[in-house]
Amino acid sequence: MDENTVTWNQLLQQSHKKNHKSIVYVQMTNLRRNGEPSLHNIRFHDFVKDDSRYLLFLMAFNDNQLHGDVKSNPNAQLCWQMQTTKEIYNLSGRFYIVSSPKKITRFPPPKSSNPDMPTQESWETVRRQVWSALSSQTRAMFTWPPSGEIPKSGKAAFKCLKLDSMLDDHIDSDGSDRVDHEVAFDNFCLLIFKVNEVIRFEYGSFPPKRTWVEEGTNP
Repeated sequence: MDENTVTWNQLLQQSHKKNHKSIVYVQMTNLRRNGEPSLHNIRFHDFVKDDSRYLLFLMAFNDNQLHGDVKSNPNAQLCWQMQTTKEIYNLSGRFYIVSSPKKITRFPPPKSSNPDMPTQESWETVRRQVWSALSSQTRAMFTWPPSGEIPKSGKAAFKCLKLDSMLDDHIDSDGSDRVDHEVAFDNFCLLIFKVNEVIRFEYGSFPPKRTWVEEGTNP
């Protein structure tokens, strides 16, 4: 067992495998600066393999609503429902954003678990790897207008429906495809959630079970 592996992460990964074979959206909420609660559906991508405390979601830099809510208050809660196994995971923690080095932001990524590489460089490597592994349709979504906004160019704003990765230096492509790729890749962010507390609720049994998962700490 990896020294970083924690019980809640193993349970969550097992539940994920049993319940999901396609795209997963998780409900997220936090408190905005004005005191109102936010509510977002965020797309889950993967578990961070080098550090089991982190969950990896996808986000567009131009998603002004989600981006703004996370930057104003990175502390948030997630609700992840598993319908097949009749479980609900309530996760409390903190968000970090891994954006393109070309974007000016004061919101840093989490500390890297790789001691041989600077934090920014380490997470940029992960961002590039995730981008290359995405489907062509998912990459194309990062060329689209900001979420929740009416596109100024109408249907033309969604003309890009598939986009190949062009990070490989051996791939030569000019014109609109290259421009679309640069725009999309710069807009592509990793939304990293560091889990601090987990409540697992099993509603398939009677009476329902609520489990608190705890880690030992130095008193």
